[in-house]
Amino acid sequence: METLRAARPLSVGNVTLIAIERTGIHSAMDDVGYWLSGFKQAYAIVICDASGVHALDANLAEIKVEGLMQEVSNLGNLLAAL
Repeated sequence: METLRAARPLSVGNVTLIAIERTGIHSAMDDVGYWLSGFKQAYAIVICDASGVHALDANLAEIKVEGLMQEVSNLGNLLAAL
């Protein structure tokens, strides 16, 4: 099970950053036992400043904020609050 989620916004001066994280939990069972693992990875960052709202993926390529809002359920609410 994997999901994208927005972290708590971080404001520094007139810039607000919102980290987008990919998280997941995997499990398996076999004759030896049961295995459980989890992870949290950087997926993208949303930058809100005087010039607008921008998003960069983990490779620093610009991506559309609208696309992220469709994938990350609480991102629209966080951006509306800013």
